[in-house]
Amino acid sequence: MRSMMRKKTANLSISNVERLSEDLRATRRERKLTQLALAEQAGVARRTVTNAEHAGNVGIRELCRLANALGYEVVLRPMDTVILEDLNDIFRDDE
Repeated sequence: MRSMMRKKTANLSISNVERLSEDLRATRRERKLTQLALAEQAGVARRTVTNAEHAGNVGIRELCRLANALGYEVVLRPMDTVILEDLNDIFRDDE
C-alpha cells in the first residue's frame, strides 16, 4: 500500500525518486520500524532515512543499505520493461 502522496496537479506524473521514497517509508511503517531503528539496522544516520523518505539527496551506498535492511535489493532495469505490478494498469478495462 502506498503512503499518502504530496498534492500533485493532475497532469504531472510522480517521479521514480518520489515513488521510491514513498515505498521506502511505507515499507518501514508496515514493518513497524522507527526511522532510528531502520537507520541502526542499515548502519546509516537517522537523517539519511529522513532524506530518503522525502526524496532528498541520498548516496547510492546508503540507499542500498536501507533497501537491504528492509530485505530488498536495488536493481537497475530498462525503463520500457513491463513489470508484474504494472500489468493491472496495462490490461484494465476502460470504464
